Amino acid sequence: MSASVEQEDLDKCFTVFDGSSPEDVSHARQLWSSLSLLPPLESRLVSADIRQRLPVFRPQRSSSAGPKPSAPAPQPPSVSALRQRREERQRYAAMADQRREILTLLSRQREQRIQKELLSVGFKPKLKLGREKMLNLQKPPDSVTDEELVKQLQ
Repeated sequence: MSASVEQEDLDKCFTVFDGSSPEDVSHARQLWSSLSLLPPLESRLVSADIRQRLPVFRPQRSSSAGPKPSAPAPQPPSVSALRQRREERQRYAAMADQRREILTLLSRQREQRIQKELLSVGFKPKLKLGREKMLNLQKPPDSVTDEELVKQLQ
């Protein structure tokens, strides 16, 4: 009994070409193998739908089969274009000079500031004394008298 149940299960899962010619069997196998499902797009490394590269530049061919006219020879730049380039270079050179002047001025001012700070270091008040004075100023006058009374009691 168990053998017949297993055989029925197999018959449900597989198509059997019993009694068919070998040519029909090969055609059926080719048909079923061509109908197999492709993996989903997410699991593929490269997709035919998505462009992977930028298009390659290909020169356009003219529709006429005759000889192709040669490209015009490069002409020398006009006088106005040369003048415009010269003016542009002069403007950039002036901007570079102005930038250098500003940087030297800033560095000179920085050096002067450092010199002044070094001179005034000896005359600056000590930070500890300043903090003690600040603490004394912050205390109300009553607390000072209270402290003196406590000292007298001891």
